[in-house]
Order: sequence, then C-alpha cells, then structure tokens
Amino acid sequence: MTVSETFFSLEVTDMQRATRFFVDALGATVIFESAAWSSLRIAGVRVGLFLHQEHTAGHVGLHFVVSDLGAARNAVERAGGRIATFAIEVAPGVVIAQVTDTEGNTFTLRQA
Repeated sequence: MTVSETFFSLEVTDMQRATRFFVDALGATVIFESAAWSSLRIAGVRVGLFLHQEHTAGHVGLHFVVSDLGAARNAVERAGGRIATFAIEVAPGVVIAQVTDTEGNTFTLRQA
C-alpha cells in the first residue's frame, strides 16, 4: 500500500464565497469546482472545500507560512475574512496570527 496524496478539507456553507475567499486572500488556484466540492491548490497543497449547511465555525489545523504577515492579514480582511488574534511571538522568532475565513474556519498565518 502506498499513500499517493494528502490533502486538507474544510466545511463551508457557501461554496462560491469560500472559493473566492481563498483565491483572493491566499492566491489559491481552483483545480475543480462544483456546488458540493471544490479542490484548490495553495502553495502546492490541495485544500478541499466541502459544502455542509450545518457547519459549525471553529479552529482548524491549517497553517500557511507567508512572506509578509501584515500583508497576508490585510488580504484576509479584504477578502471578507477577519483577524482572530493579532501577531504574537509563540517561540523565539516564530510569529503567528490567527485569522478566520468567510465560513468561520479559523487558521494560522506564520511569518516566514
């Protein structure tokens, strides 16, 4: 048995809004798009969006390392997301911020 791919999926309540958020905020490329499932590629990793009308907002284990944390936070807000926590240093030289997408999924941005 060989594992051929690993990907991360997020529940969303509005597929078009969620897809647009990740394209606008993080430069995602849409690989496949439908009303119930969409596949995006962000920095070489596939992220799936799954339509789930009863989605409950919360923290997901998704992290993005970015070249400019401030610019990434601004892009999230411009795309309709929000800042959950401001930049904090969690370990020497490791600066992160928590942000939330348009569907209530909270994820981490980390300064490269």
